[in-house]
Parts: sequence; C-alpha cells; structure tokens
Amino acid sequence: MHRFIVTLGKILMAIFKPREMVITVVAFLIIGLLRFVTFHVDAFNPVAQGLKGFSTTDIFYDMMLASPADTCSSIVIVDITKLHDRDSIATALEEIDALEPAAIDVDVVFEHPKEPVGDMHLVSVAATLSNAVFSFKMMDPDREGKEFTRQAHSFFAADLELNEGFVNVDRRMTRDIPLCLEMQGKTYFSVIAKMLEVIQAKPFDCQDHRSYPINYEPTVFRIIPYDSIQHYAQYITGHIVMFGGAYESIDMLYTPIGQMHGISVLAYALKTMLEMKKQINCTGVLYWLLTILISYIGVCIIMAYKKTAIKLGNCLVGDIMRTIFVISIFVFFLMSVFMAIAFMLFATWRINFDLTPTLTVMALTTTAADIVQITTKYTHK
Repeated sequence: MHRFIVTLGKILMAIFKPREMVITVVAFLIIGLLRFVTFHVDAFNPVAQGLKGFSTTDIFYDMMLASPADTCSSIVIVDITKLHDRDSIATALEEIDALEPAAIDVDVVFEHPKEPVGDMHLVSVAATLSNAVFSFKMMDPDREGKEFTRQAHSFFAADLELNEGFVNVDRRMTRDIPLCLEMQGKTYFSVIAKMLEVIQAKPFDCQDHRSYPINYEPTVFRIIPYDSIQHYAQYITGHIVMFGGAYESIDMLYTPIGQMHGISVLAYALKTMLEMKKQINCTGVLYWLLTILISYIGVCIIMAYKKTAIKLGNCLVGDIMRTIFVISIFVFFLMSVFMAIAFMLFATWRINFDLTPTLTVMALTTTAADIVQITTKYTHK
C-alpha cells in the first residue's frame, strides 16, 4: 500500500508540476491584465477594436480557402444589382414566385415611396408572397449602443402586414449573425430567423440563440441574373432564394475570409443555421477547463525545452538553444502543431475549439517564467 501511494505520488508530481502550474496561472493573469488595459484605456481603442471577437476559427477558414469550395445545393442568389426601377423588381419577384421556391429573402429596403407605378406593383406582389421575408434595418442605436431607437422599413410595411426581419450585422467584422434584438421592450427577429420560420414552418425561439457564429467554410452560391430566371428555373423551384444585389459595392462586409457582399454573408448565415447541428462549438465551463489543461501542457513542453537547453551547459548547441530567437522559433513551431491539431478537428469532425487563449499563454510562457523566477528569488531571501 505504501509503495502504491509513493508510485501514485510520483505520477501526480510528473503530471502536475508546481512550477509549471504557477507559470500557467501567471500567464493567464498577464492576459487578463493586458485585456483590461486594452479595453479600458482609450489610447488602446484601435487595438481593442482589432482584437475584439478574434478567434482562431478565422485562421481555419482562411486555411480552407486552399481547398476547392462546394456548391450549395439549397440556396441560390438572384442578382438585381443592375435592376433599379421598382416595376422591374416586382416583375422579377413575380417570376420567382411562379416557380414555387421554398422561401424568398427580399434583401432590398424600400424605405420611401419613389415610383407610383412601380410602388403599386411592388405592393400587389408583396401581398401575394406567402413565403417571402422582407428586410428592414434597425437604426440609430442609443449612446451605449445597447438598443436601437427607430427602424427603416420597406415603404409599404405600414399598409401591409409583411413578414419582416432585420438585416443588421457588425460591419467591422461579421463573425456572428444576430437573430433577435430588443427595441423599446419588444423583440424583433432577424431576416435569418424569419427565413427559418418559413422554411421549417414553426416559430423561431430566440431564447436558445440570440446570435450565432457564421460558418464560413468556403462555399459557392449560384448567382442567377434577374433576366435569366426562367433559364435557371431548376435551381429556383423548391430552393431558397436570396433576392438582392450580389455585386453592390456599397454593401461590402469584412469577414474571416475577406470582404464579401452583404447578401452572400446572409446566405452563409442561413446555411449555417440550417446545418447548425453539424458543428460542435466548445463553450462554457468545459471549454475553459480544456483550455487551461491544454495551456498547461503547452507550458510544460516549453519549459522542458528550456530545461534541456540549460542542461547542455556552455556548449555551442546549448548557447544556440537558449537564444531568444531559437526559443521563439520553437514556441512558434509548437503553436503551429497545436493549430494543426485544432484545424484537423474542425475540418474533419466540425469541432470548433478556439485556441486563442492557449496560443496567447504559450507566447507569454517565457515572460511568465521570468516573473515567477524573480518573485521566487526575492521572496525567499
């Protein structure tokens, strides 16, 4: 029994090394301090905006661009970039509706009356579209940016009870799709949530998801010109149609895979929500427990390297291994290995695990180790 306890103790000491554990804790404390300074000191505001919401999944999506993209079989885009008069827009919607699509997202906002004939035509078409969702924008957020104060509806919204959804996204970097927002005590649903209601024929419950990360796995969405609707009828009948400007230069958004037109972002968002059960997003307590464990493993590997370099003594190889340049290369290589493993999980099994905290801890390991060494030296005098 005594031998078993001694053996168990040795195993635990080999796994849980006090010094490495303290270094890991210090590294997390440094991250917390840097985050606090970055997001609470005005001078660092540009940095805060750049780091806000950063995720290693951005890198994963960028890496996926090297592989051929699949063509989406359920969602198509009907482009009306060059279609400006409202009468023609209404005619295009009639053509689409006649082909019986599964749902239509009208990604156009007609805030004010403009053309009497075209306006009347749009009103009559809107009244007959039972499976369409029209766009509106939440406008003028309050000083804290927590709530909007007015809306920009399609102009005929006051006369017809249209199925509407907002199209607001974070234009600085669109990583998530908002699904519902509050205004004056009332909940409003996004165009994606409303499209899901039409497609799935059931009310959308925003209690489960008020926003959701968009899956930007490179995808090709067929773009059908407004004057070729009949020619591409097979891609419209029974399919989801995103109706709007596919090449509007004023509607460009920043995404993890580069700039993208707004209607394409909405297509990605809708595809994500339709397939959301296929992606496993690691969040909550389990995520942070795994993050701490993986960070600790990374710290142990880096410290093992440094101990090996010290044991080599004052020889050429030891001197080279102890240089900041070589240590940095080793840490970068180790971070790349961790990233490769996370990418394989993401690409193969759709397991989304954000390594940002872990990679930051690894980058700060040397600094944290120096702090621990200095603190130990001067507190034990």
